[in-house]
Amino acid sequence: MIPPAGRLLLLPLLVLAACAAPPDLGTPPEADAPAATHGLDADELAALRGLGFPVLIPDDVGDFVLDGFEAETDGAYGSYTLDYRRADGACFELTGTNEGLGGPEWPLVSAPVRIASVGVTTRVYEAADDPGATSAQVWGLGTVVSDIIMLDGTGILFISDTDGGCRPLPFEEGVALVGGLQPLPTGPVRAPSTGGDLGVFAPAEDLMDTMNAGSSPRVAAEALADRLDAAEVQVEILSETSYEAVALVTALRLRDDSVRDERLRLTYAPYGDTWELVAAGRQVRCQPRRGVQDWHDGLCR
Repeated sequence: MIPPAGRLLLLPLLVLAACAAPPDLGTPPEADAPAATHGLDADELAALRGLGFPVLIPDDVGDFVLDGFEAETDGAYGSYTLDYRRADGACFELTGTNEGLGGPEWPLVSAPVRIASVGVTTRVYEAADDPGATSAQVWGLGTVVSDIIMLDGTGILFISDTDGGCRPLPFEEGVALVGGLQPLPTGPVRAPSTGGDLGVFAPAEDLMDTMNAGSSPRVAAEALADRLDAAEVQVEILSETSYEAVALVTALRLRDDSVRDERLRLTYAPYGDTWELVAAGRQVRCQPRRGVQDWHDGLCR
């Protein structure tokens, strides 16, 4: 959806933007937003998580549907594009990359926008409806476009234009969508679609406090399993793609007064030559008379 002149945005990032201090990303949401709000399914969310850099997605797309999705990595660099379309022909696009964004001058009509979820203030611009105006010639008639939103070395751009037979959003609607952008949600961790229904796992934030990585998901999961004080520990790879792998670590007969067994669902993403832990969930079975005896996401007493 980026117009021909606007495609200059996919150039190396301006030095000043690249040197800006990363914002405070805040605390991620406790759970994935329902698919009806951001329009992304579980596989698409997993692909975005596997990019390994900050990602912003819409908070609520309303009547828009996801019309195009790309998430690509090439070594240390990656990019994503989300295209949304509505029945009335209105469209918008979100593009992000950690390789750098730069481009032409912005239109004069603009408004400041606070993205509360990440503590960043940006601007949203509207190109003129006059074909002779410079902004219309560069961006296209009535295009609504944001400043490049910088998050920890990643540049993210919002744009709504006439590409692909679309019509640009009203300026105020574009402002609202940019202001509602949010970080990619991370949990709680749910059971994968393969390997049976394991139920809901409670977030295991303590496992994220120290680095867990390896040359493969299994190597990384086995390294984490070695930390567990149990009579028997089993490691199983539930699923693996080029951008995400899920391992299940089951620790039986823990040396613990209240917890008898523990089951960890570990999600890994590739970073260069290694796979690193990016999300973790926990289920437990309690010791006799110390709580629930079946696998559950609660606590033992």
